[in-house]
Amino acid sequence: MTNRDELPPRQSAFALARRLVSGFVALGRLELQHGRQEIGAMLATARRGVVMIGIAIGLVFAALITLLVAVIMALAALTGLPAWLMALLLTLVLIGVAGLIAYSGIRRLKIGPPEETIASVKEEVAWARRLIRRG
Repeated sequence: MTNRDELPPRQSAFALARRLVSGFVALGRLELQHGRQEIGAMLATARRGVVMIGIAIGLVFAALITLLVAVIMALAALTGLPAWLMALLLTLVLIGVAGLIAYSGIRRLKIGPPEETIASVKEEVAWARRLIRRG
């Protein structure tokens, strides 16, 4: 009988399970690496668009500031108050509105442990324990 005709030695269930787990880990690493490469390629092609969107957002922000100055000047002219006082009043109003919105947003936040993920991990651990007890 030649070396080619010999059967490979039988492996224990523990060794097979260990090979299976290491194979899953290696597959996971490869998928993660592939995902990173794909995201990197997508980001490289989208960089110019992101820069243009950033410039547009900056211009919109400048336009809003200009509009706010116009509102301050118009209110100052209508009320007869000095422009600096109208700017101060409008600033206080905007800060108050921003505070109310922030308070409302903070109250709606529900921060806690990821319950679905924890339950899923517990199920997987229980499944792995049953599998180990059988083997």
